[in-house]
Amino acid sequence: MAKLTGLGLFVLEITALISAGKTVTIEEIEKHIDNEDVIEFITERFKESLNVDFINGIYDVEGLNKYFGNYSGYINGNESRKYGIVKKNDGLLLLISLVSDKVETECRSWEI
Repeated sequence: MAKLTGLGLFVLEITALISAGKTVTIEEIEKHIDNEDVIEFITERFKESLNVDFINGIYDVEGLNKYFGNYSGYINGNESRKYGIVKKNDGLLLLISLVSDKVETECRSWEI
């Protein structure tokens, strides 16, 4: 079973990209989700803007790509209905929404 080492940090980096006005189409993101290389795609596309090197670091890139790859075919064309994403250039928001799915599932067992 793969670990999701770096998932939270990846979301923080995506948040920073969105805040800086960076965009990616949903179609592009879904293509890389399907190919299970979304981490490499984001890292290469925004290498000048990211503060973290996910490829050459301690992060489980394979596990992260597999996590997102689990959504392959599930969301295509249903971004609005499933996640409330309506703009075609909000692919980065889609990644955050997919991580929110994990949080929603896992938080049922959290105690505070």
